[in-house]
Amino acid sequence: MRLSLPAAASRSALVIATALPTALGVLAVSGPVSASAASDAPAYTLASTISPAPLSAAACVSDPACVAAPAPRGGNADDYAALAQAISTAAGKSKAAVLDGTTVVTPATTATVLLQAGTYRLTNGLKLPANVNLRGAGITATTLLMDPTVNWRNFSYSFLIRPGDTKQAGSTNLVSDLTVNGNCRTGAGSADPAALPAQPGQICDFRGATGANSSTGGGISAGDRWTVRQVRFTNLEYFKLWILGTTGVTIADNRFDNWGGAESDGEDNIGGGGRNDGTIIENNQYDATANGNFFDFTNAIRTVVRDNVVHTTPAVAAARGVREYGNLYFEGVIGATVTGNTLEGAHIVLSSNANYSHVAPNKDVTQPRGNTVAGNRIFDSATVGVLVRYDDYLDADGTLGTAGGWNDVSTAGTDHISRPGGDNIVQGNEIVRSRETGIIVFGTPQAKDTADTISANRIVDAGFGGSTTYNTGAGWFDTAGIGLGTGNGDTIQDNTIVDDQSNPTLWYGVQLGARKSTAAPTGSVLGGNTTTGLISAAVRTGSLAPDAPGGPAVANGMLTWDESYAGSNPVAGYRVYRDGLPVADLPVGSAAIPGNLLDSDAAGLETASAGTAGWTTGSTTRASRVDTSGAVGTASLALTATATGQINTYSRKATVTTGATYTSVASFQATTTGRKVRAGLAFTDATGKITRLATGNFSATDPTGGWVTSSYTAAAPSGAVTVQAFLMVENVPAGETHLLDRLGLVTGTNTEQVAIPSGVPGQYQVVAYRADSGDNSAVATVALP
Repeated sequence: MRLSLPAAASRSALVIATALPTALGVLAVSGPVSASAASDAPAYTLASTISPAPLSAAACVSDPACVAAPAPRGGNADDYAALAQAISTAAGKSKAAVLDGTTVVTPATTATVLLQAGTYRLTNGLKLPANVNLRGAGITATTLLMDPTVNWRNFSYSFLIRPGDTKQAGSTNLVSDLTVNGNCRTGAGSADPAALPAQPGQICDFRGATGANSSTGGGISAGDRWTVRQVRFTNLEYFKLWILGTTGVTIADNRFDNWGGAESDGEDNIGGGGRNDGTIIENNQYDATANGNFFDFTNAIRTVVRDNVVHTTPAVAAARGVREYGNLYFEGVIGATVTGNTLEGAHIVLSSNANYSHVAPNKDVTQPRGNTVAGNRIFDSATVGVLVRYDDYLDADGTLGTAGGWNDVSTAGTDHISRPGGDNIVQGNEIVRSRETGIIVFGTPQAKDTADTISANRIVDAGFGGSTTYNTGAGWFDTAGIGLGTGNGDTIQDNTIVDDQSNPTLWYGVQLGARKSTAAPTGSVLGGNTTTGLISAAVRTGSLAPDAPGGPAVANGMLTWDESYAGSNPVAGYRVYRDGLPVADLPVGSAAIPGNLLDSDAAGLETASAGTAGWTTGSTTRASRVDTSGAVGTASLALTATATGQINTYSRKATVTTGATYTSVASFQATTTGRKVRAGLAFTDATGKITRLATGNFSATDPTGGWVTSSYTAAAPSGAVTVQAFLMVENVPAGETHLLDRLGLVTGTNTEQVAIPSGVPGQYQVVAYRADSGDNSAVATVALP
């Protein structure tokens, strides 16, 4: 089971050179700058990179332990019996290792079956006994082709090649220099390059013809100390290469594709787990036509994944109706080394196994621990570059698992064991154009007991083509080079975080803590990180982010939006961007408002002489107009308490339509002591009955020397004929004065606005920013086509 990050919205990458107005702090837009270069991943090829030449017929003849298999019979003839006999003959020539305890005294003697060039049709899978090798005449010369039409159940949850039923200590096996073809597309799978698989995402042909299940016909299931080398996996329904509960397996220089009109199901290409130990996966190549994850182990130790190349393309993903493929998953894996891999359109995940069914072998949970992800090159991931997730589940008693080690196992009827994670190193990777954050660490705090290290990585143009914000399930993150959501004492140092695009997409260098999460990292160590070209800040604290503005809209040369909800993180203002470039900075109280209710004087200016006409007050409130900023034409409404209690005021009445939505808004400022402030609406019906409605949010307190905004939205009730803005300050002592400005009443919800140039396309982005730290909210985006 995969828990994907939420789908990302598309992003414009338009280059805009038109200057914007300079009013309201509007800034000019810079010219175009080239983005980073495309991936230079090595092209997919069937040619060997590290393997020796295939075994020759002459070499087999000279080796008494080598059995030359008969040539394929051709056509629809079944070659299973002939190959099974050749394997049996070879098994008689092999010898088991001699051991003294666990020490090998005399190594095993292996025998070999050499397959000839051509296509062997198999109606049953081959069982390879210990110490018997199966070698072909070359990766494109010899093919084992599954024929499920005789009895597909021979391949149900099974493979073309699998271990024999008896294990031998110290045994070794080699499978090399051939192609395994699962016949998913009948007669397809030749070594002819292709850009797309045939009938992408559709079920295998033989399933429709035979009624076979979706777990029919895998490629190879490896046994202890097997080496699988220079094998091409194509056209397979089930897992391509399966490694479960093994020791010392090596998977080297293999190829995974769906060339020649082939297609495969979405099962993993290299999959398994089962606490396998010491698996090495190196120098393999995955073509863009392949399907499913490149690699996925669940419960394993000391796994090495190095120097592999993975290609994916958006065209293939779209043809299959999936967001991404080709990823590397390490679920419940400890002590892994993941180095030197090149991934194009894919990414790396370290996580627990908690998201599988909570029964053996996944009742107990292993968190990612002691893994090293270093020196990998990751280009154009559909989500993040590297993800580390810590998670657990609750037992019947409502508690998380009991801490334990790798060798601790729970018994029936007891709470599960949770093996804590941490001590993971993500170092020296290059991550370019991930659609979301480059490196992200998050999850359940109790599942991690040791700090992680994220160092010396280079992250470029994160957020390219993706969403600006996304929910991890453990809180919300906005696009950053690095996001850290949980941990104590984690180190983030010497990373280089760059956005070199003409229209940047990377908002932050490092985000500490997720938004909307009760968990947060503590004691994080940051040092030596460098950032260039970011939209916003080098470091952002998620817990300090105010709520995002809502409902951005563009009409009649104006960009408008809803007020940010006034919460515990006070809003100091709004910043506006177009395609990642700054357009305006609007401190609270500074901007013109739709539906402005403050009268102007004869010159059209808001001065004290304009008076308070149109405003009525409660019995304990006195209203006046006072100049506040010193600028010409700026005067606020001042409310003074004549007795202790709530002070309030009402605007002029405006005609309403029953059921329509209305919003009142005001910015408040204290002259001496901050108080709770609220906005509301007062609806009056034809009989004069007044219905007063107001926000129940008491979080907003008006500051001295600044402004805080409150707004309230409601639909006009049945019978209402007029509406007024109804504005309040709570628990005010007699004689105390509070200032109100940006007083507005609008149809709909948008109460903020800024002028924008007409006819200039782009994505407009609005954030609210916090009063003290300056931390931004999530981004509200609207596209102007």
